Amino acid sequence: MLFLKSKAKTLDVANYTVIVPSICVGNAAQLACDLLIASKKLKRIGSLSHPALIPVYGPSAYQHEPDERVSSCELYESAEDKLLVIQFRAPLIARHTKSFQINLVELLQAARRVIVLSGSFGFERRVIEESPWAYRASDNFKAAHAAQLGNASLVKWKEHTGEHIFGGGNALQLFNAFEEKQVPVMLLFRYLLEGDNSTDASLIVRELNELCEDFLQLRDGGDGGFKLTVPKSWNLLFGNEVTELLF
Repeated sequence: MLFLKSKAKTLDVANYTVIVPSICVGNAAQLACDLLIASKKLKRIGSLSHPALIPVYGPSAYQHEPDERVSSCELYESAEDKLLVIQFRAPLIARHTKSFQINLVELLQAARRVIVLSGSFGFERRVIEESPWAYRASDNFKAAHAAQLGNASLVKWKEHTGEHIFGGGNALQLFNAFEEKQVPVMLLFRYLLEGDNSTDASLIVRELNELCEDFLQLRDGGDGGFKLTVPKSWNLLFGNEVTELLF
């Protein structure tokens, strides 16, 4: 399953924060991971292979690593920040998803904490005035981040208690799998609609940074803000332009 560029047989994630996107509505979580990888110039350290992953192969998605190639599932790392981001380039094959989740949890169960990012259909937000953000956190994650989760500025986050996240892909199943193995885990998702979800991706990263700035390290300069870098792969986010030969 694991193919590292270093040829190592194991992945050392002790004391690491791992961010995993769920393949969700509008691909918002994957786009958010794109922004993280490009903005922090994370290094590709390897890839994952599994029957659940549709095989794809293509050119580099990021301008800071122009000679790299992309596949169905890749690993990007900042060794300095102890940050590992997993990125998916293809949907999962349903009948193999559970097996993939089991293997993924086994691979990452030594991590300090895991963040699962996702999205849900906007029309599932029953009360329009409610927050567009929802989260779920394991007890050990809540204990480790009690100050941040109790911050008054995060009152806008609603704790999700339901059994489904419609449009959220396998986010809830991933969360439950990590929780069962006692891995500190949080699931964060935003209610959104299909279409151009690049703005939603930016909002997800900014919202996550509000809680997790200690390990995301996205602050830039002395003004307390940060700048996100748009990856070059977004130039063709909706495919090539329509050729004039059609008309």
